[in-house]
Amino acid sequence: MPISAIRSLVTGRAKEREIQTLLKNNLDLIGRSVAFAPIKDEYIAFSEFPVGNGSVDFVVFTDRSRMDVVLIEIKGADFSFINADGRVHADVNEAAQQIRERYAYIRSNYEYFRREVHSIRKEVEAGKQRYNSLLGPNGYLHVDPEKDIDIKGIVIGGTTRDDLEESRIRHQLEIDSPRIKFESWDSWLGKNGDIGGQLRNAHT
Repeated sequence: MPISAIRSLVTGRAKEREIQTLLKNNLDLIGRSVAFAPIKDEYIAFSEFPVGNGSVDFVVFTDRSRMDVVLIEIKGADFSFINADGRVHADVNEAAQQIRERYAYIRSNYEYFRREVHSIRKEVEAGKQRYNSLLGPNGYLHVDPEKDIDIKGIVIGGTTRDDLEESRIRHQLEIDSPRIKFESWDSWLGKNGDIGGQLRNAHT
């Protein structure tokens, strides 16, 4: 199962490219993640989604009424989330900075971006492929194109060396960057261990 494949990659301390490749080929794992899509089966997942002059590794459209746009940056599992000196690994900080830059663009171009993501949503719901898009099983998002959108960010990277210390530091990171959630691959897997079962049930 794909979730087992990710677990194997994390155990083997895989680099970013290996994990990205697996996720791009299994976007259900992104769309069904409890960290990204709060309403089961109502999502659109994308990879390499353009924002301004750059792109985001993965993006999820989800929720109801007001659409959530979740920006997801991932890093490899070939390092510890927290260095031996107690500092956050540079790759995690780099991913967070990338999301901050995308936020800055969206804030400066909010109405254009809001209309653009709803236009993309409608195209995907009508059957068009955009940015490797995957439409969730419900086939439709119950969102209002006239309402504001909610932008969220998530960074996933590294492995857990000390769960208690990491949890404390991730909590502080989220206080300092309130619109970004931080996960190591171990913490993400711990919250999403049933995705494989969900996928299996969805295809039976």
